[in-house]
Amino acid sequence: LLRAKPRQVVSLSGRLNPLHDLPVKPLSANDGAVGFLHLFEYRLEELAETAWETAWKHARTPPDKPPGNPVPSTPTTGFHFVTPFAAMNTTQHALETVSRRFRDTFRGIPASRAYAPGRLEVIGNHTDYNGGMVVGAAIDQGTAVATRQRDDGRIRLISDACLEDSVLETSMDTYTTDGLPSWSRYPLGVIDEARLRQWIPSGAGLDVAIHSTLPIGAGLSSSAALELAVAGALIRLFFDPANAPGIETLIETAHRAENRFVGMPCGILDQTVVGMAKQDHLVVIDAASGRVDHAELPPGIGFAVFRSHISHALLDTPYEERHRECRQALMGLQRFIPGIRHLAAVHEADLHAYTGVLETRAGLRATHVVHEQARVHAFLRAMRCLDMATAGASMTASHESSRRLFDNSIPELDVLVAAANQQQDVLGARLTGGGWGGAVIALVRDTFTAGQAEHICDAYEELFQVRPHWWRTTAAQGLVHERMHA
Repeated sequence: LLRAKPRQVVSLSGRLNPLHDLPVKPLSANDGAVGFLHLFEYRLEELAETAWETAWKHARTPPDKPPGNPVPSTPTTGFHFVTPFAAMNTTQHALETVSRRFRDTFRGIPASRAYAPGRLEVIGNHTDYNGGMVVGAAIDQGTAVATRQRDDGRIRLISDACLEDSVLETSMDTYTTDGLPSWSRYPLGVIDEARLRQWIPSGAGLDVAIHSTLPIGAGLSSSAALELAVAGALIRLFFDPANAPGIETLIETAHRAENRFVGMPCGILDQTVVGMAKQDHLVVIDAASGRVDHAELPPGIGFAVFRSHISHALLDTPYEERHRECRQALMGLQRFIPGIRHLAAVHEADLHAYTGVLETRAGLRATHVVHEQARVHAFLRAMRCLDMATAGASMTASHESSRRLFDNSIPELDVLVAAANQQQDVLGARLTGGGWGGAVIALVRDTFTAGQAEHICDAYEELFQVRPHWWRTTAAQGLVHERMHA
């Protein structure tokens, strides 16, 4: 049924606007839109039609009249956490857990430790490596690392996030050639960068314990959390606070480790959000200039995360292919548009004029990136005006563009987005992260209930015979690192 022939659905009245052409002004009752929605037959079609009608009904609510119920100052209901990794874990609890793990494994106390959260990509899909703007937030689950120095050049790693419950051993001389499991590339990549920067003394080794509450493969950047946590622990191990490298250097170190050692040409979103997030704030990144700002998350607004049963791993997806297609699009447009350095900087009028010179796939990718920039700006303006309906509609339109133009969604994510948008207290929903699996995030009011979440899970289970995990999260604090005192 899911592979049935797709068809287009035209809904709502008014002028013909593609979904990416979201109004950036406050929406009025006279505004109309047309959604070209790639639907599947039978149940999913019915689900999606209702969802999009609901989403746009919210978007058309006049801004001077808050949609739905008023937002209370405190949550009116609890939320059901269905798996151990979804349980609330404070930073301190994670640090204490990894310290116990270190003592039990290495028979001693760690000299330094660090905690880094996972992250949500709120909006700005595949825009960071295209020189655009992207909005993210840290979540209240993450990875903690504890470490101490050795004097024999050996490296010993233990992690409760991998299947093997044994110590992985290598050395400073052989870790690049030892044929180690893939998960070790992330901490070893940071260690490699630290050696290149001469942070680690000659002849030194490391004992490293890792504890994580982040689900692997959910698109919540467990890799960046691990990289930043390792980098933070190393800084506290080898530097005094007065002369330690700053957070920008730590982010650069982690980013280079993933690009160079792991081999993933990702943008700066993940490491920047993980390193620089603030409690109850969104992180706004301008990838072209490197500027990072923070935007306060309005009271009464949060996120619900729905994890599909399809694992997300960028190394095993067409991520590099999309990266290459975007680069091809930029090079093609540079022949006709002088002075542009980034695909996200292309004006929509220029894109419309010159898309025909690009190959079909490159043109689709360019269209997504350029219009995604407009959606990011519309989202931020809506947040500043407390127009949550428009902010949510921008997120939902982002998902449709990712699915239709960037081709990085999958039916499982589409179902979650469509089902989420049926719920009264969901303002918008989209895939988070690179795509091709992982999770969906929903922008929700505090009145969003466990019952509404279970309805979303019911729709997913009806089609896929497996129930997704879900949990509620706030915008959390970023990297924390400290030196231990004997």
